[in-house]
Amino acid sequence: RKPYYDAYLLQRRVLLGCTAAIGVSVILWIVAISTDHWFVVSGGQGIFIPDTRRYYLASYSGLWRICRFSVVPTLLANSTAARNFTLLSSTNLTEINALKKTVAVEPFILDIINNVKLSHPITNIDNDFRRLLFAHWILEQKEDFRTLKENYKVLVATDLKADKASNNLMMINPTNVSAVKEIIGATLSTVKVNDTSINVIVPEGLKNALFEDWEDQPNVLPLLLQYSKDLEVPISMVNSNGTRYIIQPPQPPKKGKVANGYIYNGLERCNYHDFFPTRDETRDHTIDDELLDYARTEASFACICLFVMAMGFVFSIYTFLNPRYMFKRLAGGIHFISASTCFVVLQVLIHAVDYEKTTRSFTFPKGADYTFGYGFYLAWIVFCVNFFAFVMFMWYSKKKKGCKAPTEEMAMADEPINIGR
Repeated sequence: RKPYYDAYLLQRRVLLGCTAAIGVSVILWIVAISTDHWFVVSGGQGIFIPDTRRYYLASYSGLWRICRFSVVPTLLANSTAARNFTLLSSTNLTEINALKKTVAVEPFILDIINNVKLSHPITNIDNDFRRLLFAHWILEQKEDFRTLKENYKVLVATDLKADKASNNLMMINPTNVSAVKEIIGATLSTVKVNDTSINVIVPEGLKNALFEDWEDQPNVLPLLLQYSKDLEVPISMVNSNGTRYIIQPPQPPKKGKVANGYIYNGLERCNYHDFFPTRDETRDHTIDDELLDYARTEASFACICLFVMAMGFVFSIYTFLNPRYMFKRLAGGIHFISASTCFVVLQVLIHAVDYEKTTRSFTFPKGADYTFGYGFYLAWIVFCVNFFAFVMFMWYSKKKKGCKAPTEEMAMADEPINIGR
């Protein structure tokens, strides 16, 4: 029986190696599913995102969390670059109400209320109309403001260009003021802020609603954003062809944080995946039901794989305590299940990435490159180890009875067992 015994020793060494590899795979799987680096998206030196006005640098994501790195360009106080009026407008309602009370006692407001009279019916939009419209808004004279606003909407097609807006974008460098004047000269205004003259871009829809010399009046500029909202005028810059103008600061410098009149501050945000958002949260357009299904599948199968793999490791050890063939087949079957669940996690992740590439410009901005991270490759190693262990345990689970058994004990272990009372 010596040849059979030598083969038996080789079998034990191979299965012992597989068992040890399964134990290591359990640790590798825990590391893999705990890391955030399953796939990494790179934006190179920076990809400008108009919605957030930031430069996208990179992001990495795992089964439980996603982290995003970006650069926020902020204008320096002494910069000569043109500014969008929204950057200089207040968004705090308490501050806005305080500013309105301050402006309400300014001489030009009192002069408008006392001296400006409109003839009825109103047939055209002139400077007196614009002045009175603004004064009613400042003084919280809601009925008068609403009446003039309705007249303004009828007489001026304020949303005409907004309706024409297409998906075409044209980026404008605000540091090149002469080019800005050439492209959108009619919307460029010079305003004094803290005794410093700055170039402010005011969209045509809003500028048509403002009175002459508004630039010279104190505290008007910080109120323009709220004024445009209450007046319901579009604040996007659109030309006659429907192309939208986007103010894009220069790209971040390779070294340092200050360049071109801007300071570029890094921003890092990490969020855990919300697998079960509330009904109100699902109304957010950034939440995708299909991506939620992908994320839930990945997380659930990752946990199942860990549990089954740990169980397979225990049964693999038991095959050395009881040499009967059926326990090897049981261990091999468990290794096959753990390999299958691991493979499901990998395939679902690959399909989720492909889906995000085509539908999620927030995660995959145009021009970004992506690679799979080390968590993804660790998962492939775990899959290969489990599948190899499945093959080996099944291969060495053949019955060895009689003279083919290496020892009498092995021969007895593989004999049929009659189960009865």
